[in-house]
Amino acid sequence: MRYVCSLILCALACIPLPVRAQEKSKEASVNPALEKELFALEQRWLKAESTKKTTGPDSMGEIWTDDFFDVLPGGKVVNKQEMMDMMLKTDRPPGTGAFPDHFKLRAVYGNVALATDHTIIKGLDANGKIVPVREMGVLRMFVKENGKWRVAGAGLVPIVPPPGATAGSSAK
Repeated sequence: MRYVCSLILCALACIPLPVRAQEKSKEASVNPALEKELFALEQRWLKAESTKKTTGPDSMGEIWTDDFFDVLPGGKVVNKQEMMDMMLKTDRPPGTGAFPDHFKLRAVYGNVALATDHTIIKGLDANGKIVPVREMGVLRMFVKENGKWRVAGAGLVPIVPPPGATAGSSAK
């Protein structure tokens, strides 16, 4: 993972400053409609995962770009097919899964949009009660292809609760 980040930073450093300045991000606050549209797309993505829909309208196959990838909390990078395989193998009782909030469009560079959110993963405890089991800060990546926004991937960063706190208690 460090190697990939180093490569990205090196590549960005090689782009001349005037070129980067021309590709200035549009302020996210200028486009609340796009923020709303991308959050709705994120919700459709999560629904496709929970229903295990891989083909057809509003499926993982349609919503995700061909080059989709996720960087999972442990640092493992998975591609579109690997992620779909993981979702198909996951048995999620109703009320469990990923629950994002605090979605914020951070930057738009032409046909690329970057957003963040806070996501709580809910699962079952030993008594079958739905409880928060993991909390993450997430970078969501979107690409506009043929006039339509699609999901390019995400980077999931675990939020470690302070000693004595429980998952979900450090949400802002």
